[in-house]
Amino acid sequence: MNRNASPVADATIACEAMDWFLRNREGVLGEAEQAAFLHWMKRSPEHVRAYMHALALHRQVGEALQSPLPEEAPEPSRQAAAKVVPLFGGAPAAPPAAPRRSRARRWALAAAACIALLGVGLVPQLMPAEQVYSAGHGELRDLVLPDRTQVRLNADSRLRVRMGWFSRKAELLQGEATFDIARDRRPFEVQVNGLEIRDIGTVFDVSRRLQSTRIGVVSGEVEVWSHGADARRLAQLGEGRVVQVDARSHAVESLDVPLSMLLDWQQRKVSFLDERLDEVAAAFNRHNQVQVRVLDESAASARLSGSLDAHRIGALQAFLERDPRFVVRREGDTVRVGSR
Repeated sequence: MNRNASPVADATIACEAMDWFLRNREGVLGEAEQAAFLHWMKRSPEHVRAYMHALALHRQVGEALQSPLPEEAPEPSRQAAAKVVPLFGGAPAAPPAAPRRSRARRWALAAAACIALLGVGLVPQLMPAEQVYSAGHGELRDLVLPDRTQVRLNADSRLRVRMGWFSRKAELLQGEATFDIARDRRPFEVQVNGLEIRDIGTVFDVSRRLQSTRIGVVSGEVEVWSHGADARRLAQLGEGRVVQVDARSHAVESLDVPLSMLLDWQQRKVSFLDERLDEVAAAFNRHNQVQVRVLDESAASARLSGSLDAHRIGALQAFLERDPRFVVRREGDTVRVGSR
C-alpha cells in the first residue's frame, strides 16, 4: 500500500479488494460485474496490490489448514522401552503405535497459523475504520461515506461511522441526519439513543430528540431494534412511515407527519406539527446565536404547530408572544419562555 495514504483510505481499499475477491471466488461474474471489476483494478496500482494481498492471504491460510502436522516425537520412556532386550528369548515386543493425531489439535494449530498470518500486518485493516463527522452550529453538511452512502447532517449534529469488511455501522451521537444507503452486501446499521436501525438500501431520516427518537422512511424499508443484550424488534417501517420511539420505554408511536415536513430542515426551515415547545426550541437553537430557553415544564410540554425559517428567531419570538399560554421576554442573546 502507499505509505502516504491515510489509514482510512488503506482500509477502504482493502475492504473493496476482499469484496471483489469473494465475489470472484463465489462464481463467474456477469458481464456488468466483470466490467466493474476491471475498471476498479485499472483505477490505481494500490487496487491491484490490495487484490493480490487478499489472494495471497487466502492461499497461505489454505495451506496452513491443509498441511500435515509434524509427527510427534516419542516420549523418553518409550524410547528406552524400545531398546530393552527380553531376558527369556522370544520375539521382541513391537513398539507401541503412535497415537492418532487429535482433530481438535490440528484445528487449533491451523487457527494459530491463521492468527500468525493476520498478525503480520493485516489486522489493522480487518478492524473497522472509525471516523467522526460533525456539522457546526447553523451548518448543514453533506457527506459521502467510503461505501458511497450519502448523509446529510443537520446543524449541531455528530455522527460516528465504522466501516469494516463485514459490517457498516453509524452512531448518531447528536442531532439529526438523513441517510441514503448505498447498496452493498454488508448490512448498514444506525445506532441512536439505545436503538438500532437496520437497513440494506433505503432513504430515511433519524432525529435524536430530547425525550425520543423520530424515524421517517422516505423510500425502502427499515427495522428498528432495541440495542443491547436483550435486543428485540420494535417496528418494521415501510415507505412513508414516521414513528417516534420513547427514549426510556422504547414505546413506538406512529406519527401522522408528511415526509415533506419531516425533511423541511434540509431547506433551513423548522416545521412542527403538534410538537412540544422544548423540541421546537431545540430545533431553532441549532441554527441561531440567540437561544430559546424554556423555563418550566408546563411551558415545555405545551404543543405547537407551525413552520418558520430556521434563522428567523424574531418570528419565533413573535409567534410565542401571541400565544396566551406563555410569558416571553428577550434578554440579550436569550429568549426566555415561561408559562402564565
